[in-house]
Amino acid sequence: MPSPEQTELLATPCVTCREHHLKCDRSVPRCGRCVRAGRECKLGFKFKPTKDSFSRGQRWLRPPRKLVYIDETQSLTTGSPLEDTSQYEIHVDETYNGELESNSSSVTPPAIAGLRERNPGNESVGITQPRNQPKVHGLFPSNGVSTSLLNSHRAFPEAKPTESYDVSSLPTGNNIRMSAPRNAPLSSFHAVSSLPLKNRTEALLFRHYIQKLAICLDLCDPSRHFELVVPERAAVSHTLLNAIFAIAARHLSHTTNFDPLASNRYHDECLKHLIPMLDHASTVSDENLFAATIILRMLEEMDVPTTGQDNYSHLLGIHAFVNAGDQYMGRGSLSAASFWVGLRQEIYIAVITQQPVKVSLDHYIVDRSFEAADDYTWSNRAIILIADVLNFCFGDGNFTSGRWNALDEACKKWSATRPSSFNPFFYRERTGSSAFPEVWHGSSCHVIGIQHHILAQLFLTQFDPSIPKVGTNRRTAMKKMTERIENLVRELCGIGICNQWTPPSMFTACMGIAMFGDQFGERSDQDALIDMLQRTEAEHARPTAAIQQQLKKAWGWVPENE
Repeated sequence: MPSPEQTELLATPCVTCREHHLKCDRSVPRCGRCVRAGRECKLGFKFKPTKDSFSRGQRWLRPPRKLVYIDETQSLTTGSPLEDTSQYEIHVDETYNGELESNSSSVTPPAIAGLRERNPGNESVGITQPRNQPKVHGLFPSNGVSTSLLNSHRAFPEAKPTESYDVSSLPTGNNIRMSAPRNAPLSSFHAVSSLPLKNRTEALLFRHYIQKLAICLDLCDPSRHFELVVPERAAVSHTLLNAIFAIAARHLSHTTNFDPLASNRYHDECLKHLIPMLDHASTVSDENLFAATIILRMLEEMDVPTTGQDNYSHLLGIHAFVNAGDQYMGRGSLSAASFWVGLRQEIYIAVITQQPVKVSLDHYIVDRSFEAADDYTWSNRAIILIADVLNFCFGDGNFTSGRWNALDEACKKWSATRPSSFNPFFYRERTGSSAFPEVWHGSSCHVIGIQHHILAQLFLTQFDPSIPKVGTNRRTAMKKMTERIENLVRELCGIGICNQWTPPSMFTACMGIAMFGDQFGERSDQDALIDMLQRTEAEHARPTAAIQQQLKKAWGWVPENE
């Protein structure tokens, strides 16, 4: 904001800031925000209302019979241009007499077909709209409303039941009537989608995200926010919708012959609106943008074979949302669901790069206890445990025997006190022709919980401070360590192979292969590990080529200098 001493200001906010939906400080000759962003500062115009009154003989223009109402609510909220206004038509009867009635109420446009009675912004989308509605950013009111109301599965109130259909409240009269889109079929199905889809291809991408990709994000979420809530929010969030299109297009281009450039177009459109929003401190309270950033990070992981490297660009955005504070992360909210997905994405990077987890773990939704709880909570406890283990192994100045013993004891206690539902419903030891055992689970939260617990045991085994550095006992200790690591990796891969209906089971297994696959000396085991890496990349669009090359060098399959 400009200082109180600054007296010379622009008459109105500049056009550039208004176009980007940003607050202008109105500094002259260029506002501070445009200077910092390196944009052209376009000056606006100041209009003053006239105090003149109209004479009784003033003649008024007759409006056309058909008016088109343009609802800019979505455009102002998401920054997306309106694409089709054909369904917002208001017809004016010819009996209009050309006179204005001072006590007549304004006409509110019809609701968008297919949308629920209330949108995620807590604003009514019905025939009438209450005035003096509090302004909101995303889902968080700026008037101090408690965020506890946002912690339910849908974050907006349910419709009140009625005993009968009441049509008495609908507007009536001879002058104005509202019509449905022309040529609409007489059917119980809506002809107009609640989503701003341009064509059948976008509908295909939207369906592909729901059916194939959301499961990769909702592993430990009983409410399945990314499958059920995110698609609903995409109807009013331009950025979220384009993120869905981008990741679906990228996944299809990696696994089928879909257009490889389509994802780039949606990604660029998404960033066009997301990047300016990051200038706002209030952006970190918008859980729709948080979810979009999570989806874009998943896209970034898929893009490694295309770009040749992982820039971790969207990880920084995830850190910003996570570090915003607990007030935006209520239990059961989309923000909380996004936090757990972002933490798993951060763990993947920490494992591959052998670095500590950088996202903050100091939130009240983080539970490190061993008290009775639902299975999803137990899975998240295992995820927090591997994050703590990685911080111990790769952190600075925290590597002590006491700390290792505490983490090892936590691993043992998690295994001893977890619910019996985490046991597989079918298990068969590996045979001579199979490198991995058969391990069948029925829930994705069981799969991901057990696999992350195995990862924690693997790193603690590798970094066991009790193994002698030198001496006659070192050889025996190292042999036992290698045997334990091999058994744990086999279990990890067996879970992945037998539960491919949840693709992250394969991703997590590949993390273990990347870190500990070099300790397998038998060629049959090595072939099985490489085959698993190749299947993961071919069928699930997860990059593993670099891991394959590193293992082949470690096993002596290719020269070190290649």
